[in-house]
Amino acid sequence: MMDKWLKTSLLLCIFGFLKEIRPSEPYVTHFLVGHWKNFTTNEVYEQIYPVGTYSTLALLVLVFLVTDYVRHKPVIIADAAFGIAIYSILIWGQGIPLMQFMEVLYGGFMAGEVAYYTYIYASVDRDKYQMVSGHTRAAYLVGRCTSGVMAQVLVSTNAMDYLELNYITLGAMIAATAWAFLLPPTKSSIYFHRDKSIVPSQVGEERGEASTAEEPPQGRAARAFHFLWGDLKAAYTNMSVVKWSLWWALATCGYYQVLSYTQVIWEEIIQESGQQLYNGAVEALYTIIGALSALALGTLPLRWAVLGPPALASCALAQAATIYAIATTNDLWLAYACYIICLAAYQAMVTIASSEIAKQLKEESFGLIFGMNMFIALALQSILTLVVINWLKVPPRGQFVIYGSYFAVLGAGFVLVTLYSMIKGDWRGVTFKSLWLPKTQERAATSQ
Repeated sequence: MMDKWLKTSLLLCIFGFLKEIRPSEPYVTHFLVGHWKNFTTNEVYEQIYPVGTYSTLALLVLVFLVTDYVRHKPVIIADAAFGIAIYSILIWGQGIPLMQFMEVLYGGFMAGEVAYYTYIYASVDRDKYQMVSGHTRAAYLVGRCTSGVMAQVLVSTNAMDYLELNYITLGAMIAATAWAFLLPPTKSSIYFHRDKSIVPSQVGEERGEASTAEEPPQGRAARAFHFLWGDLKAAYTNMSVVKWSLWWALATCGYYQVLSYTQVIWEEIIQESGQQLYNGAVEALYTIIGALSALALGTLPLRWAVLGPPALASCALAQAATIYAIATTNDLWLAYACYIICLAAYQAMVTIASSEIAKQLKEESFGLIFGMNMFIALALQSILTLVVINWLKVPPRGQFVIYGSYFAVLGAGFVLVTLYSMIKGDWRGVTFKSLWLPKTQERAATSQ
């Protein structure tokens, strides 16, 4: 008979897979500017899309706290139900105000992913965290890849048009909502309903250091915020966590800008050249390459405490070059190739960054710290969107020049970090052989 933890993981992974079956997503810009909705490109990227960015930022913290308080399952159900509302409006709604309301719901839909990624930590024993984290990530990637392949096959064979793809997406959202009711409720949560076996501790306690824990106050809310503040303080006073989190937040900000607005560039290119769109295939390909790259890097026992800064600098500079190319090319295939390289590079390095951060954290604080890093990324993305799109009203190609410059500055910053570490002596005696780390020593190296 299947173990309870494995059954719970399987149920959650099927939900995650269903929620990612959104074949209309690679073509949403083309759908909005096409005869179905008749919006202009400027209306889409100046008045509609930014609302989703601002809404996700505004709702993320609230959704995180509500998720912990109501113990996950109600938020997971509501998240999927938001998907039903979003694609119903996209199919049958008309006019900018309704599309903006749809983007508010989309912000809630994206913020609600925190429930998906933290549910499992409140449902299984701590010794299963790493395994079930891999399961949920795999479900996400398989869902996105399947969605992209499905979209491309249906469009290329003329089996469906861009409107009809939305019906499949809507059906998947209905299925995901129904499936969410099958998830077992969680009896505890990380902060508001903390299991008694999870004690208020600092990271140092798990490494055999002296305890600095304080007696938590009385009252559910006070205790929750006491634990929450303790976890934040323990994480962000660790310079290794700060270094990797800084890159994680800054790179994720840029990643979401590229992900959100590249379709506008592709739309301009096809209007000028008349080339056929292959957005679905591109989304599937970048997902596969990103997953394989992340898997390859994640299995290499490298001394990331030393290699981290130059690797992060190289990744950011490569992304800058690809984004500049997207901004200037009129060749759709080159734009597609640069998009795949840019996003796959992010997926590979963000996996390493996440792993290096996680090694420094208590397991129960994973959701909080990654949620906080995401909040910082969304805050930066909102500022970038507000200034570049809403205030300066930079055209799409000009936007991507700015985003390329953003990654160039990020890369230059980590070049300086690398140079500083060399001056400080971190690279003294380092050889190619010494950069490879035996598995038994890998955890010790991350704390150096």
